[in-house]
Amino acid sequence: MLLTLLSHQWKANYRSSVFQKGLVLNIIMGLLILYFGAIFLVLGFALHKLLAEVVPGQSAVAVVNGALLFYFLIDLFFRFLLQELPVLAVQPYLHLPLHKRNLIHFLLLKSVPSMFNLLFLLIFVPFMIMGVMPEYGTGAALAWLFAILGLTFFNNFLLLYFKRQLSTKPVLTLLFGLVVAGLMLLDYLDVFSLYKVSQAVFAAVLQQPWLAVVPVFLVAGAYLLNYSYLKAHTYPEELTVRRQTVAEGRGIAFLSRFGELGKLIELELKLIWRHKRSKSLVTMSVLFLFYGLIFYRNEKYMDDFAILIFVGIMITGMPIFSYGQFVPSWQSAHFDAILTRRISPYQFYAAKFWIFVPVAVLSYLLTLPYGLFGYKIILINTAALLFNIGINVFLIFFFSVYNTSRLDLSKGSAFNWQGVGASRFIMMVPMILIPMLLYLPFKFMGAPYIGVAAIGLIGLVGFAMQKQLLRWSASWFVKHKYKLATGFRQQ
Repeated sequence: MLLTLLSHQWKANYRSSVFQKGLVLNIIMGLLILYFGAIFLVLGFALHKLLAEVVPGQSAVAVVNGALLFYFLIDLFFRFLLQELPVLAVQPYLHLPLHKRNLIHFLLLKSVPSMFNLLFLLIFVPFMIMGVMPEYGTGAALAWLFAILGLTFFNNFLLLYFKRQLSTKPVLTLLFGLVVAGLMLLDYLDVFSLYKVSQAVFAAVLQQPWLAVVPVFLVAGAYLLNYSYLKAHTYPEELTVRRQTVAEGRGIAFLSRFGELGKLIELELKLIWRHKRSKSLVTMSVLFLFYGLIFYRNEKYMDDFAILIFVGIMITGMPIFSYGQFVPSWQSAHFDAILTRRISPYQFYAAKFWIFVPVAVLSYLLTLPYGLFGYKIILINTAALLFNIGINVFLIFFFSVYNTSRLDLSKGSAFNWQGVGASRFIMMVPMILIPMLLYLPFKFMGAPYIGVAAIGLIGLVGFAMQKQLLRWSASWFVKHKYKLATGFRQQ
């Protein structure tokens, strides 16, 4: 049965128009995977020698053991960003005399041969052969590898479960993320040493190989969590009807007082929350708030106002940039319907503007703790915020008419180049270059703070003229709306 389902899945992918159109991209991705696979393989065979040079006097196996828990936590982070949920169109099978458990098992096992699960073998199998076997013997080395393999699959199924829960129980997923971040933070603050814990755990596996069965129970538990969840949610159409019955007529009461503008804002927020790609971009924007740690902890960067302005523009504006780059492609699936309805282009862009502004302000507020590294960070980020909501938002609207690529909102953003065109990259140039050009004359005059103030002042003027700029954006959109419609009709 599983082989039959696998055959159907392969034929569906191979015969799809998306596969045919993306054949060149698929070939490029395949070559990249082979390239990085070769790098990981070479690294695996040379790892024990590299560690002997980097940390002389310490066992290479002990160093790797100490790093493994960090590896699995980082693995969870990247899986959350990049790993897609395995899908299967179950509706064509539900009326057939098939056991539902077979469909669910296929859906779960489909996630096993993923890049995250296989590439690690290219590092750890050679390292086991070259580093672990000579020191601990074949039996202990195989038990060590088996334990790592088990924890990898545990990560796989655990992450799939929490990503599925994200749509129904987002608080649970948030708590899970906070626990992972908390462990990393406690180690950073030296409350306890995750390195020593990891070293002790995997050293115990090498000393007592039977402990390698513990990850098997963890995998079984995570697998059963997914199985029970999918078994209860195999009929999404029934759940949709039930939820619609309960929530019918319910909206965001606060927005209803703003009339058509409030309705458009509410629809935009629902679009963001209900689709994979928009949610993926929001998640990555939140994680980008930590971008400042790369620069603010380095004294060399703290003395360079140009670098700090760049960082301020990025961390206060990343939600605007990441979501705004696909305006109005988010509505590409129903763009013709928008053109036929009496929706004001001014209100259409005003709704997006009044989503961007609060989000940028929230990002700014979340960056205020960076002020502990220096008060000038707060001043620069304030100017960057004003520039983002007063100038950069309207630059996004200007370039939006060149976004003629249709988007499939059901797909995540990881390794997804759909809708990414030259206009996306060109758009970023003036958004970064203009504030730099405003600042540089004052830098050469020895007045960097006045340069920062000039950036903020220009942004404040733009924000004060929002109505005029929105009218201009709407008229620019009207001139190009038929070109947009033609592009969005292309599959």
